[in-house]
Amino acid sequence: MKVFHRRTRQDTDSMRWVGVLGRIVKVGVLATWLMMDMSHGLVSAQTAPDPIAPKSPLVKVRNGQMVAPDIARILNRGELVVAIISSDSAPFFSEMDGAMVGTDVNVARLIGKELGIPVRFDRTAKTFEAVVDMAAEGRADIGMGRLARTTLRAQKVSFSTPYMTLQHSFIINRLEFSKISGDRAAQSVIRNFNGTLGLIGRSAWEEFGRRNFPKAKIVTYTSWDKVLEAVKKGEVVAAYRDQFEIQKIMHADPGLALTLRTATFKDIESSLSLMIGIQDTALLSFVNEVITMRHEKPTVSMLLKELKE
Repeated sequence: MKVFHRRTRQDTDSMRWVGVLGRIVKVGVLATWLMMDMSHGLVSAQTAPDPIAPKSPLVKVRNGQMVAPDIARILNRGELVVAIISSDSAPFFSEMDGAMVGTDVNVARLIGKELGIPVRFDRTAKTFEAVVDMAAEGRADIGMGRLARTTLRAQKVSFSTPYMTLQHSFIINRLEFSKISGDRAAQSVIRNFNGTLGLIGRSAWEEFGRRNFPKAKIVTYTSWDKVLEAVKKGEVVAAYRDQFEIQKIMHADPGLALTLRTATFKDIESSLSLMIGIQDTALLSFVNEVITMRHEKPTVSMLLKELKE
């Protein structure tokens, strides 16, 4: 026989207080556990050893200064190696009385001065592209000497900030030009040139010629002198190079105007830059800063004046 006890109000209140006390105990235990865990974490954090400081990417050079690895390589060697093509191109670069002179040479020497070391000019390269390759392969710190920026060169070297800009020009054989122009306006014929165009092979001008005058019949020569001979003889209708070189020819011999004429493209230009190996990022930044802060910024008229002097 089951016996049922009637729950009184007092019993109910007692059970309620037991439940409340149980919850309080649980909360207290949990709080104690959390405090212990936090205390343990704090102690662990306080007693954990300091992380190892990352190794500096800089290199100490002879004078104790810390510099980038590519700058350190040059400073520790004690000289800046600059590659320039073997043939002279005054007033940009040439040898006079056993010393290198010219506007490009001045830029190189200014970089050396800021580094606090002398410049050694390596002139073993026989072509402009060979100069670029010397910088790309690390055989020279810098390649320079009227070197223009091209897409081909951009695949293997970094370009400095341009130190000079030259517009592109044609020098044209009047007789041969008349044969291809007919009744058309000269400006239209030149802009859409489809005659024979002489230029220096294995140079930036070969890339410029094929890109800017896709209808032209490109004829390459090993030197600028040979290009000029070709246009004078009528072997090609026009020769293609920068405005300075074209104006230089006409200034030197005004009589050539009887058989030759010039045309300058104001919307096509070359930016002359220094070529630096893709791994030498600090050197590139340094060179750009030197170029930006220099006082001498030559123009075509200044260069022509220097030639007369």
